Amino acid sequence: MQHLRRLAQAGLTDVHLLPIYDLSSVPETGCVTPATSGPRDGKAQQAAVNASRDADCYNWGYDPYHFNAPEGSYATQPDDGAARVRELRAMVQALHRAGLRVGMDVVYNHTFASGQSEMSVLDRIVPGYYHRLSATGEIERSTCCENTATEHRMMARLMSDSVLLWVRDHHIDSFRFDLMGHQPRSVMEAMRARLKRELGRDIHFIGEGWNFGEVANSARFVQASQLSLNGSGIGSFNDRMRDAARGGSAGDSGVALIARQGWLNGQVTDPNAQAAPASAGDLMRAADMIRLGLAGTLRDVRFTTADGSVKRGAEIDYGGQPAGFASQPAEVVNYVENHDNQTLFDTNAMKLPTGTSPQERARVQVLGNALVAFSQGVAYFHAGQELLRSKSLDRNSYNSGDAFNRLDFSASTNHFGSGLPPESDNGKDWPLMQPLLANAQINPRPEDIRFTRDATLDLLRIRDSSVLFRLRSSAEVQQRLSFLNTGPQQNPAVIVALLNGQGLKEANFASVLVVLNTDKQAQRLSLPAISGKRWALHPVHLSPSAADKRVREASLDAQTGELMVPGRTAMVWVVR
Repeated sequence: MQHLRRLAQAGLTDVHLLPIYDLSSVPETGCVTPATSGPRDGKAQQAAVNASRDADCYNWGYDPYHFNAPEGSYATQPDDGAARVRELRAMVQALHRAGLRVGMDVVYNHTFASGQSEMSVLDRIVPGYYHRLSATGEIERSTCCENTATEHRMMARLMSDSVLLWVRDHHIDSFRFDLMGHQPRSVMEAMRARLKRELGRDIHFIGEGWNFGEVANSARFVQASQLSLNGSGIGSFNDRMRDAARGGSAGDSGVALIARQGWLNGQVTDPNAQAAPASAGDLMRAADMIRLGLAGTLRDVRFTTADGSVKRGAEIDYGGQPAGFASQPAEVVNYVENHDNQTLFDTNAMKLPTGTSPQERARVQVLGNALVAFSQGVAYFHAGQELLRSKSLDRNSYNSGDAFNRLDFSASTNHFGSGLPPESDNGKDWPLMQPLLANAQINPRPEDIRFTRDATLDLLRIRDSSVLFRLRSSAEVQQRLSFLNTGPQQNPAVIVALLNGQGLKEANFASVLVVLNTDKQAQRLSLPAISGKRWALHPVHLSPSAADKRVREASLDAQTGELMVPGRTAMVWVVR
């Protein structure tokens, strides 16, 4: 709570909880926490986790049993339903008192069981109705488990009644919908409208708008998926900026985990020993995707791209799809790390050259956090992202227990090198992971973790200082945000965004200049467009308590627009 209060004071607005409804796979009494020990690259830790995974006290909880009851394993008295409710409400109340709104992760796209199984609830009420069936009458399982049919009237009603209950009775403020693309857009919009009508306020929805499975490309209904949601006000996660920053994609395995570097971790600027061939043009295209992310991944925002042409976000290609997918900033969720897949630290452990110092790894992490903090739309940080969180390279830690999911809020360690991650999801890549985990030089020192934490708090303070970082409409973004150092002659290692605060209430600055340098070396740019103004570093950077002292090595000649930005640095300049 001390850590959360510190984040809230810096500008964090919400804390989002993984599922807290009644789960199927965590014993509510008599659970066990395995003792794990062994060499930093050994197999013993994951073997202990696997031996007790079905009796372990913790997993992520994406296995609904009862949608509307609090989970008992989080309660001090699991057998007392009233205690579950009291303690859940006390937690929400405490977070509200700390100045934080509370979001809830919900999984209405599947159930844990079906048929006459002991934990099958819906199928035992109306057999065959609540689940989505194939042409041969079998339950679809593209989400991993028994897919629900939220296109059916009463499954949609169940979901709508459920979210209303969590808001009305437990004061939940927002929802993240797991695999939201498996639900109809019309149902999602009807739920939001109902909450507004019955509660008198907007409840924000965000979710995974991934397009796959039996409903892909709106085969059965218009999905609540990324490309189908524009104009709805519902937020989808932004894989465009994530992939450009981290390199490769979330589904990579094998050598690609190391070879496919991104804008953030050394593509062209600092290639590792196994780096995939990459050109300046590749880095320019990655930089364009970062720029689009800073602009909210909006469909209609325009800027000069790497080929010299001015394009709308929707005209920029992302693997055969339009890169710009959102109509308004609230429809995009910007992130570089989530509970799924490797953490940012672990991704960088694989992709940065192995000789990169712990101090420089921390700076890369802060630069990644700055991409999120300075982007239009919803800024989304994974718990521990500000603490260099590691899961010892685990790509899917949903059932890896505390041994791989733990967090150290004292900022003493990030647990990198806690053994090889569980074999079921990671075993094929163990030969690549083992030498990295064995390398103690990759581990951050406590001072590196504290630097990352404090520098991230500064980023939150900067975001909180001006509404220019949180513009409400596409029209405002197009009017007030522009990019310098673009086109085929750009230096793609440096991204420069200019925000115009003239006439905008709560802008607090007439102009704001965001500068991000991913190169490990200092870079110099000539930016005549910013000359003639009285630029100064943002007050947060100038504070005696500012975490990143390297920022003050920067220079900006107000007469000529000549800018020098130190290596691996994120900074903001302002004009009052």
